[in-house]
Amino acid sequence: MGVGLVVLLAPAVAAATTDQLAVDPVYPQVTGGEEVEVCGWPDTVAVTGGGGLCTGSLVHPRVVVYAAHCGDGDKQIRFSESSTQGISRQTDFCLANPDYIGVNDQAHDWAFCVLEEPITDLPVTPPLFGCELEMVAAGLPVVIAGFGDGGADGPSGTKRWGMTEVVSTLGNTVNIGGMGLSTCQGDSGGSAFVAMGDGTWRSLSMTSTGIGGCTGTGGVHALMHPAIPWIEEQAQIDITPCHDLDGTWNPTPNCAGFFAGGAQGYGTWSDFCEGTPVGGAAETCGDPFDVVSDEEPPMVSITAPSNGEELATGSLVSIDIDAIDTGYGVAEVWVTIEGMEQPVRDEYPPYGFADVAFPDGVYEIVAIAEDWAGNVAMSEPVTIGINAEVPDEPTVDSSGTSGAETGEPDATSSTGSPPADSSGSDDAGAADDGDGGGCGCHSDGSGGSTAGLLVLALLGLRRRRSNASAS
Repeated sequence: MGVGLVVLLAPAVAAATTDQLAVDPVYPQVTGGEEVEVCGWPDTVAVTGGGGLCTGSLVHPRVVVYAAHCGDGDKQIRFSESSTQGISRQTDFCLANPDYIGVNDQAHDWAFCVLEEPITDLPVTPPLFGCELEMVAAGLPVVIAGFGDGGADGPSGTKRWGMTEVVSTLGNTVNIGGMGLSTCQGDSGGSAFVAMGDGTWRSLSMTSTGIGGCTGTGGVHALMHPAIPWIEEQAQIDITPCHDLDGTWNPTPNCAGFFAGGAQGYGTWSDFCEGTPVGGAAETCGDPFDVVSDEEPPMVSITAPSNGEELATGSLVSIDIDAIDTGYGVAEVWVTIEGMEQPVRDEYPPYGFADVAFPDGVYEIVAIAEDWAGNVAMSEPVTIGINAEVPDEPTVDSSGTSGAETGEPDATSSTGSPPADSSGSDDAGAADDGDGGGCGCHSDGSGGSTAGLLVLALLGLRRRRSNASAS
């Protein structure tokens, strides 16, 4: 009888929650492991809330993966060496796998949280996927890390790590650890990490259960890759930037810059571990994304609001943007309003800016998209009115001259035209009340310009995301 089957049939102890959060974490954890330095294994995070402590892994700038038996709801993610100190980040939502049926169902012990804002200063450790999964077999060296109970080493709350190996595999689970080194209560949800040939790491699993308490006898992990279709469907976020969902190698520009550090930390948490090593463009299963040049700009359009739409005073306007790029992909999207470049960028689809407050007036909105090769394109403009009538489209006479020149650039979704200067130096921001040629501001009813107000109104924008329900 295989070791994996023995483990699965033996009484399983959930390695998840603990009521020791109030204990000052002065001892290191992971049974038999070593305490990490500041910023060591920074993608191993504490998952708190709901009365217990678990461990998670940052696999995408907005996605932390952990274990279903840790529960979902209002979780908080902490980046630190301590579960009670350091940098805390709020979650947009968290979901536990609805097919998980209990402590012996390690193969479905999946959960994830989507962060309110992406972690852009820290390299992520994506899931092992595609051809990389061929590595998974008994004897594969892995690193485990977490905030769990250290047994004789002390209570939960401090991050520890250790190098061990896969003992056996069975279906969608793996047995990891032993010989005095293993995970325990509080380590649940944390990943085992696999080293790639280029020095970067991949997340293999989520810690599910353990055997015999914190004695270093090993633990059962849920493999991460079977959870990926569900996570991506519910989160509406691609956490496998190097592969299609069927495992085919199809790298995007986000298939680069993965975590290449270890227990030796770099920088401090005040600078979000500045200097942490990262890899280049990944090529574990094929050519890197940039093997072919990208000279074509993105295609971008505003899908809401509609051109000519008129809204009442105080209406909040959601600007929805469709941007695609058949080359390296879209890097970021932003807008100009009356020729004034707005300071907020959206780097993740679906692109858009929610609940924008416009003063009364008529406004022209243009969306701008830049791809990872630096190609830039502008959308067709959309004009809206807030408690104001939107003028008719200008007519064109027989000579081809517009009857009402606007002074705005002739931008389309495919020309790659450069965006307006944020200073308004393209004259779009200069008042021109005489001949209608390029008015960059509108009266707010008090005789003053609202252009500056528009920039200030957009400073506090948050990217709008589609939240998946728990049902």
